[in-house]
Amino acid sequence: MPARSPHRTLSRLLPWVAFGLAPLLLAPPAQAQDARGSSDHPVLSRYPGSRIQSYSQVEFDEYPLALGVENHAPSNVQPIEGKVTKIGYVNPAGRSALEIYRNYEDALHRSGFETLWSCAADACGRTMNWNALNGLSASGGPRDIRYLVVRGAVDDRPVTIAMAVNTTGTTLHVVESQAMDSGLVTASAAVLAQGIERDGHISVYDIHFDTGQARIKPESKPALDEVAQLLRNRPDLELLVVGHTDSTGSFELNMKLSGERAAAVVDALTGAYGIAAARLSAHGAGPLAPVASNRSDDGRAENRRVDLVER
Repeated sequence: MPARSPHRTLSRLLPWVAFGLAPLLLAPPAQAQDARGSSDHPVLSRYPGSRIQSYSQVEFDEYPLALGVENHAPSNVQPIEGKVTKIGYVNPAGRSALEIYRNYEDALHRSGFETLWSCAADACGRTMNWNALNGLSASGGPRDIRYLVVRGAVDDRPVTIAMAVNTTGTTLHVVESQAMDSGLVTASAAVLAQGIERDGHISVYDIHFDTGQARIKPESKPALDEVAQLLRNRPDLELLVVGHTDSTGSFELNMKLSGERAAAVVDALTGAYGIAAARLSAHGAGPLAPVASNRSDDGRAENRRVDLVER
């Protein structure tokens, strides 16, 4: 599996996709309404009618990314590094927190970003406030608060976006890593566990193969480390390891190749990491379950993956 291609550039897509409006309707508010020296982030437009109330940007810093809540406080905190931009918007009147949140969420997902964690209302903690951790905060009634953390790639760089929305404001934190091999693109064991707990399966894109081959490339080790850690953390967990390909080449070859790649992952986990073979089984789905169109490079890259499915 080749390295995952960069996703579509959000600066071109989000003003259209997020809000379904013509570009002329998305002109930012007059500069005087925004905080001095502030601007929208290049990869993500504001919700129409919003204004910037607070803004900061640091070229390189550590950002404590929270991917959970425990006892009403942020938990599963994972430090990440890169260029950190923080923008606080005042929402336009007459728009609900849910409407604004769904627009951002839909746009990010259509642009290839994957959800690492999200919560709403009481699930975010009744008195939840992220200010003490990283400045990401939302006030208002508990039912109005929504949080979302996503990760994707823009122009060959991993980008992590954390956002909070309530009835009065939206806060965006954007962390851009310096290179694709910085480790940001490898989902942690905790993130893998959350995906399986939530959906019963999760896609792993950081297990790489040469084109047309089933030999795992050395740069896949960080991802395999995390899958093995997931299995060690959850000794009761049994997984179907499912290989997927794009539609390039013959159907028969892709079915065979996807099965061989899944088997290679199982062999690595049982051999190098000592995971019991009875907990894993390899299967190949070839091009049968695409998650994107195979007409583009980006779509084909999304379809080439290994899925972990709880059995």
